[in-house]
Amino acid sequence: MKTTLLDVLAALGKFVTVATAWAENATDAELATFTQLPAPEEKTENTPEPVNFEKLRALLASLSRKGYTVQVKELISKYGADKLSAVKPENYAALMADAEVLDNAG
Repeated sequence: MKTTLLDVLAALGKFVTVATAWAENATDAELATFTQLPAPEEKTENTPEPVNFEKLRALLASLSRKGYTVQVKELISKYGADKLSAVKPENYAALMADAEVLDNAG
């Protein structure tokens, strides 16, 4: 059976009519059976983007080109590594913050 858009819209209209009638007559006990969904988390402008390896490497490379190679190595060692690839991903955000302080100072 071929369903046309008009058939779908007609069925949807009937559904809306029935659902509206039910909602208008629903008791508090019936409504209490529904689970309240949590509001979606809103992304604010203050929510920082996650730091990935490529962004971190780009910033540290830029600092090295600006003459901060020794400071970059010190920052990497601060997070328990001898090279950037050995820094744990959970430390990327802190390392990026430290690197940005150095970048803004220069």
